[in-house]
Amino acid sequence: MKKIQKLYLAISIFVVVSGQILTLFYRPYIYANKINDFGFADTIGSLVSVIGFCFLIWSFKNYPDKKKNQHILIAMTIYTVFWESLGLFGIYGTFDWKDIVAGVISGGLTYILKELIEKAYKPEVLPGNLN
Repeated sequence: MKKIQKLYLAISIFVVVSGQILTLFYRPYIYANKINDFGFADTIGSLVSVIGFCFLIWSFKNYPDKKKNQHILIAMTIYTVFWESLGLFGIYGTFDWKDIVAGVISGGLTYILKELIEKAYKPEVLPGNLN
């Protein structure tokens, strides 16, 4: 496993575990104390969904940048359109527009994090060095 893949796995685990901890402790605290956190407690799962999934997939195999962008779009679409639609039709969970917005934000954050990581791990190309 390459260094970058280990980093992707570590980020995926960190994001998913953080999301679970926030769901278990932060959300009940916010609800019990009637604190307005602008919907953050309601959308924790949606905010970590695309990041956790994409980074986990990228930890298994080194995909080209274009394919990673496709993964982000596919994961974001599945989560925002299909998963939330299950709640809309009463099949699973509840439908919430905030979760759709949070899924899109999660996709955007995934893209930004991917770009920062790829830039940091991209080998420097010097004149005369075509690697």
